[in-house]
Amino acid sequence: MKKFLVNTGLFIAIILILATIADILVSKGLQNTPKNHLETMNMVMHDSPKYDVLVLGNSRGACGYDTYILDSLIGCNSYNLSNSGKGFTISNLRYQAYRRNNPAPKLIIVNIDHLEMGTGTLGFENYMFYPYITDSLVKPVLKMNHFSWLDCHIPMYRYRGDYKYISLGLCELFNIYHLHGKGYKGYTPSPNNSWNGMTMRTIIKSNPHQLLVALDSTIVGLADTFMAQAKKEGIQVVMVYSPVYCEIQENLSPKYDTLMCVYENLSKKYDVPILDYRHTAINQDSTCFKDGNHLCKLGAELFTTQLAKDIDYLQLYSSPNLNN
Repeated sequence: MKKFLVNTGLFIAIILILATIADILVSKGLQNTPKNHLETMNMVMHDSPKYDVLVLGNSRGACGYDTYILDSLIGCNSYNLSNSGKGFTISNLRYQAYRRNNPAPKLIIVNIDHLEMGTGTLGFENYMFYPYITDSLVKPVLKMNHFSWLDCHIPMYRYRGDYKYISLGLCELFNIYHLHGKGYKGYTPSPNNSWNGMTMRTIIKSNPHQLLVALDSTIVGLADTFMAQAKKEGIQVVMVYSPVYCEIQENLSPKYDTLMCVYENLSKKYDVPILDYRHTAINQDSTCFKDGNHLCKLGAELFTTQLAKDIDYLQLYSSPNLNN
């Protein structure tokens, strides 16, 4: 019996050692890939270029704010920290990680909408956390994204079933191949398409004025803390309500009024302007949308162009490049 226990213990120890080595290698490789959401995560977690304009938001922010246009029209160096499938929690995490290695930006654009103050799609795109499971900023969000105790403490357990990321990590580490990012400085444009809103109208017809409005008190508190930090550091913040297709805007649940009060209270408390693009020509044009919530490339270009002009007109950002 003693021999059996010793052999079993040795076997488990060897498995754990091999799993630990594999975990280190795969995670190291993933820290060097621009695969989807890992590109921005890797950028903020390591020494990164310094940006003077940052965009924070959810998936609507990721595909709605064209950083090339922002750079060109207001003479800035911008980066879009927005994250698909998540609310303010993750873009704030990325911002806090960025600030560990960089000075304060001059301007932060915070996307606001009917989804930003929610938890997002829990478990969605969790691979972005895999290489950073022990990071002090990542740890608090793991549980809310369905990471178990085993995921957090047993080497390689969180990678189970995600064989493509195991393969990707090893291939990146050993230079077998290297992926190239698809977007531009965090902006990931959605293709122009022929979306006409028929599916959306079917949903609305069956349940009018009940489309999801996300409002989580914990995340509202997080946004309040963020605003207080920015004000203390003298950072200009602007909240921007990017375009939503008109029929969605008209059929949000009654909770929407409460959510808008939250944004208005934050605006007043921290003297943060709100730029509202809910009632523009873009909102009426289905060709500007990938779906009712997300702008396509054409819509993003039109919206960001107008936003850049408004930022310049309101003097929310002063470019050293344009002043020289």
